[in-house]
Amino acid sequence: MQYIVIAIQVALVLWLIFNLYQFGVAYRDWRNDPNPDSTFLAFLLERLGALGKTFVQAFVYTTLAIGVGYLIYEFIAMLID
Repeated sequence: MQYIVIAIQVALVLWLIFNLYQFGVAYRDWRNDPNPDSTFLAFLLERLGALGKTFVQAFVYTTLAIGVGYLIYEFIAMLID
């Protein structure tokens, strides 16, 4: 069970790193082509809406992968015993 928790924490840390990278890309894009009608906060919130979806996908896929891996582990353990 501890490996499942560690795997979920690793996935969340990777998602956080990805979001920080996307924040940097969004800031660079905004600085290169600023829109006088839009503030950086509005631009960033528009970008973060899409990143919220990536968090859900990353969490769900990680949980499913861990579950499948655990089932395979239990099945192999059952065959060996």
